[in-house]
Amino acid sequence: MRSDLTVARVRGIPIGVSWSWLLIFALITWALYTAFYPVAAPGLASGTYLAMALATAALFFGSVLVHELGHALVGVREGVQIEGITLWLLGGVATFKGRAPTPGASFRMTAVGPAISLGLAVAFWALWAVGDRVGLDVAVLQVLGYLARINGILAAFNLVPALPLDGGRILHAWLWRRLGSAEEATVQAARVGRAFGTVLIALGVLGFVTGAGLGGLWLVFIGWFLAQAAGGEAAAAIAQRALGGRRVRDLMTADPATMAPSTTVDRFLDEASRAGGHSTYPVVDDGRLVGLVSVRMAGSVPPAERARTTVAQVMAPAEAVPTLRPDDDLARVMEQDAEPAGRFVVVDDGRVVGIVSRSDLARLVEVASLQPAPVAVPARRVGVGVWVAVAAVLVLAAGVLYRPPLAVVSPAPPIDITRDVTIRGVETTPIRGRYLAVPVSVEQRNALVTFLAFLDPDRDVVPLSAIVPPGPDPGRAARELEAQFRESQLVAAAAAARAAGYEVGVDGTGARVVQLLPGSPADRALEPGDVIVAVDGQAVRLATDLRRLFGQRPAGTMFRLDVERLGSRIEVMVRSARLQQGLESFTGIGVAAETRDLAVDLPFEVAFEDRSVGGPSAGLAYALLIADLLGPEDLAAGRTLAATGTVDLQGTVGPVGGLAGKLASARAAAVDLVLVPRQADGVAEADGVPVRPVATLQEALQALRAA
Repeated sequence: MRSDLTVARVRGIPIGVSWSWLLIFALITWALYTAFYPVAAPGLASGTYLAMALATAALFFGSVLVHELGHALVGVREGVQIEGITLWLLGGVATFKGRAPTPGASFRMTAVGPAISLGLAVAFWALWAVGDRVGLDVAVLQVLGYLARINGILAAFNLVPALPLDGGRILHAWLWRRLGSAEEATVQAARVGRAFGTVLIALGVLGFVTGAGLGGLWLVFIGWFLAQAAGGEAAAAIAQRALGGRRVRDLMTADPATMAPSTTVDRFLDEASRAGGHSTYPVVDDGRLVGLVSVRMAGSVPPAERARTTVAQVMAPAEAVPTLRPDDDLARVMEQDAEPAGRFVVVDDGRVVGIVSRSDLARLVEVASLQPAPVAVPARRVGVGVWVAVAAVLVLAAGVLYRPPLAVVSPAPPIDITRDVTIRGVETTPIRGRYLAVPVSVEQRNALVTFLAFLDPDRDVVPLSAIVPPGPDPGRAARELEAQFRESQLVAAAAAARAAGYEVGVDGTGARVVQLLPGSPADRALEPGDVIVAVDGQAVRLATDLRRLFGQRPAGTMFRLDVERLGSRIEVMVRSARLQQGLESFTGIGVAAETRDLAVDLPFEVAFEDRSVGGPSAGLAYALLIADLLGPEDLAAGRTLAATGTVDLQGTVGPVGGLAGKLASARAAAVDLVLVPRQADGVAEADGVPVRPVATLQEALQALRAA
């Protein structure tokens, strides 16, 4: 990893950046500014979000730099020469010349990085905790919280035992001590790195084709990088093993042609053209090395000036020329830098005795690698249990990184709606007690959490496409749920008013198609914007009429729909089916609809608190609350009541999804009674909490009176 620009030095260690770092810095800042912080801390100014994003990105890369500095400083203390630190696309890397002298030194150089990241995570978390207690600004708290999490993630990811990650280098140090061979340890640890990289590539491709988009491609890139880097380290280790025991004198070109420093460039080029094709020459003065000159260096001098320019003026000086001794181990030469001309000059007692090129080394490695390698006797064998443990960690890491196209439905905190409704114009009854809506959270989680959700009876796993329909606007589903929730509140108020004996006028002019469930019968017959005004000759005024009409007949029934489309009226034949939409399984044709020209004429004014419970499943809870307010007696009677289910104008309670999570949510709130749709017949209680299935709002009210 080479820096394009050196920006600082710390204790003599150059710190630089690659051009790719600017790209990732900009991407992280943009993602935090436009997507993360507006959701995590809604209601702040746009400039505040930008400042938060810039501060977070800067502090995150500062954390990465401190991590790499830890590697570098400990490496220097262990006697390893460091070239520098580079910030680039995947974070940062400290580049060393050569390897650690012992397995213990290698472990200490490596382990310090994750330890620093973990320490930073704890420090940022502590600052967040103190700031939260003293009332620090929410913007600062969000930045501290994010930095605590991201440093913890950085520490955990780096500990995966796969080269070139820190965990892979820790595994390498352990294998080195165990096997007694640094090269064999590198080869075995690199196999793990390549395997992990291949798994990430496969998961990234799978994620891309199943809808993960750029997230899947990013996983492919990370996996490719890990596999390539591990393969490179393995190749270097094999080369070192092939060169083991060989000395520089076995490979060098002895008594090479040399040049005097006073030789003109013109003459040098002439002699070089007649010297058998050599491109680089040591420059000596009285047998002593003073520099190195190449044909390329000399060729950079303009022809008109070559006759008066000497080799001494264009050569690389002796202090910049890499030198070897005849008895040096060739395996160690592989770790050294042959710049500036790709050559090593061999010096014995101050005098030039030979030259070694990188191409000489490459040819020797190629030949040696074709010969049987000496069988090394390991100090101790590596047990099967170790590789089983390593494989388990890799599977765990892959499970954390991969996000399958599934949604996990989990219990969410209950929402007290008792004070959410205000009624004016009629007398109401004060309520002693609480009415709770019991929502669930629906999230796409990683494969590990999703697998655990399969085993948890309080959570459900459903296809992600059933929650977030495919398309360019994934936020559309959330907006439609919000619209359905607002309509369900008005319908609940109307149903409750009717249950209390009031005359209620509710009208609409049809069910406008908002969304079509992909692959459903309606997907092939209808279009968004169509308005269904009749089903088999029965008028459809409200969107809720569709559920009732389709649900009355078994799946597979053929229906005739009267549809208004672009000012014309057409007939469409559609066969119903058993479908899954969102969290709910039902019989229908696969449309999400809203009432066109909805008008609710209540004999009183009703206002709702500006909150969103999400979707129409809170309809029963709101209907019970409003009916209790309108009735002559307090039905809550000091109890905590929870309810879930849709409600239509006739007071019919419809099914909902995620019932297991909703019952778990109610159980956690220690409610006295849970009212659920009739779909839950057979569920008498949920861990001690009474559960009452009901088919209508009147039945639910009778259950409250009876209890």
